Amino acid sequence: MNFFAYKTTGLAVKILTAFSKARITLHNEKDLPKGGSIFVINHFTRLETLLLPYHISKLLNKPVWSLASSEFFGGLMGRYLEQVGAVSIGDPERDKLIIKSLVGENAAWIVFPEGRMVKNRKVVDRGNFMVTAERGKYPPRTGAAALAWRAEILRRRLLAFKDSQTAGFAALATVFDLPPEASVTESINIVPVNVSYYPLRFTDTILSRFSTMLEDKLSSRMLEEVMVESSMLLSGVDIDIRFGEALPVADSVKKFFGAKTPDFVNDKKSKRVLKKLTDDAMAAIYGLTTVNLDHLLAALLYKTSGRSFAEIDFRRRSFLAVTSKGRALGIYHHQDLKNSQVDLLLGKDGGRITDLLELAEEKGFLQVSGEVDEKIGSSKSRLRFLEPGKDSGTDAFHRVRLENPFLVMANAIEPLPALQQLLRRLSWTPAWYLRRLVGKRLLKLMEQTYLDDRKPFQEDSELCPLAVGNYYLVTRRAQVGIVLIHDWLTTPQSLKRLADYLGRQGFLVLVPRLPGHATVAADLEKRGYEQWQTAVDEAYAYVRCFCPKVVVCGVGSSVALALSLAARGHEMLALLALFPTFGSSRQLLSEAPLEDKEDEITPDHTDLPQSNCAYQSFPASSRRQLKKMLVQAAKNLPLVETPLMMLQAYAADKADRQNTHKYFDKLASPEKELLLLSSAELDSLITGTSHGGRALVDFILRYCR
Repeated sequence: MNFFAYKTTGLAVKILTAFSKARITLHNEKDLPKGGSIFVINHFTRLETLLLPYHISKLLNKPVWSLASSEFFGGLMGRYLEQVGAVSIGDPERDKLIIKSLVGENAAWIVFPEGRMVKNRKVVDRGNFMVTAERGKYPPRTGAAALAWRAEILRRRLLAFKDSQTAGFAALATVFDLPPEASVTESINIVPVNVSYYPLRFTDTILSRFSTMLEDKLSSRMLEEVMVESSMLLSGVDIDIRFGEALPVADSVKKFFGAKTPDFVNDKKSKRVLKKLTDDAMAAIYGLTTVNLDHLLAALLYKTSGRSFAEIDFRRRSFLAVTSKGRALGIYHHQDLKNSQVDLLLGKDGGRITDLLELAEEKGFLQVSGEVDEKIGSSKSRLRFLEPGKDSGTDAFHRVRLENPFLVMANAIEPLPALQQLLRRLSWTPAWYLRRLVGKRLLKLMEQTYLDDRKPFQEDSELCPLAVGNYYLVTRRAQVGIVLIHDWLTTPQSLKRLADYLGRQGFLVLVPRLPGHATVAADLEKRGYEQWQTAVDEAYAYVRCFCPKVVVCGVGSSVALALSLAARGHEMLALLALFPTFGSSRQLLSEAPLEDKEDEITPDHTDLPQSNCAYQSFPASSRRQLKKMLVQAAKNLPLVETPLMMLQAYAADKADRQNTHKYFDKLASPEKELLLLSSAELDSLITGTSHGGRALVDFILRYCR
């Protein structure tokens, strides 16, 4: 063994990290077992042979060696593999070397049970593990299980001889080149590891352009690997390395031999045990897959292949798949899927879905037609994913990552049966039922978020009652839905009477809870106004599911959140601004920056909005977030082109009146109205003598026609 390899590997990884944009994340790395270990890892790129020995060696603080195909041990490539700690599977001393290093705990080993790189990630066939390669299908290699099995037998025999026969121990140790005083490890383990990559976008990089210059000197296989893997590194890919629970081989050996001292056997029964160990290891490896959005999108495309669908329905299926409970399905979600995914529904997801669909269209897998879907009231194009033909041969296998990345992404999660069942069910769910499922999921997420926010403050005497803070929904079969946003430091219940009034006029109304509200004042401390915006986005997405026309209504400072929705291009029938705090915002924005500590509590003020969950004080950090939100609202005014009605109390102060007109004039809406009322009380809008509430309803109905 060349222990200089680890300095070489470490240097290579450091150089690679310096030039690449890859982000490597280790999971469960603190739970690695003691004793001799064989790490069994899925093999998708050449990067695993470089990265895994380096990272595992750092974790274990001992050498980590790996097995590689004998076809690569020749010339420059062979010398490189030897330097980085690889041993040829054709080496006649291979087994003895591995077994003695495991038993003596001198090194750990890496084995790829697929036996080669599986570029198409196809390892399941008809419910069984079966690796698909360029020359056909074959079961996973049992080599790792056989080596661990033999190492465990040797370990148990050595321990038995050590306790009874010194000569027997020495003779057996000599066979495996172990010194007489050699210590014996406490266990032999098979440790499953999964390596997942996200996103898989193969672009034209400097290295790939350089490789085309050497096309005559590189094989098509090597050329593809340089193009794909350099693109992954230089474009910035997340590499999740997830370690699973160790599979102790001692249990299988004990079950096989009972109380007898084990012997080296190779009969049919032991082969069945090795196959069982291998299948368990494969299930563990692929059960550790870090599921990302690309996996889900590609699998959904394949499961809807040949059928026409609207993009909004595809987005809804994707949202339901992403927000499913991973723990219940036995899957691990990529970090990117742990945040709110409402942007998938709204088409504001940074191109995550659009880019993939455009790539599918570019590759010729997606047909786009200009049909109008009357059932969903959408004029957007209809889509149809066409599953490509089955190409065979070596070149097709080695170019699959470039030519059909969707197949690669979909195959990666094929060994997850519960997830496959969910995706299959979603792919056949009709559009009308998708809307119902998405609506229920959004409400469930709102409710669960509120319950989670309350948990840390269960013992706090100031905790608001549970019924105060949950969202408030007035359901109607309506063409128009209203998102009604409560003010800063109030709760959804503060708008209950207004929501009921609008509901009686024939509108669906949803009042979401802004995060940090309706719990305790301290909950506002770490809340940013972006979180408030996300809550409004979720409410908008819910209303959009059931109503073709949406109106957004902000109260007080939350008018800024309504303006943000319009400024970001969300379709809406009209905007309603109820008593926007322009006067208060002017005062807030003109104050000098606070020097308060982040957790300092600022006394409440008499001019702050009242709520049925009273705040005696609030964090200064929340006021800073309010300031940021209002500053952004002022910038958004020229971007708002939605019809708007503003209700404002007639101000006795001339400066406040001028300020109201100033902000109103900055709005770019070609149709806008300003109605001045004698009172700023919301309840006054729904009294019989007030014309404010009737004016709101008339304004909405005017744009429904």
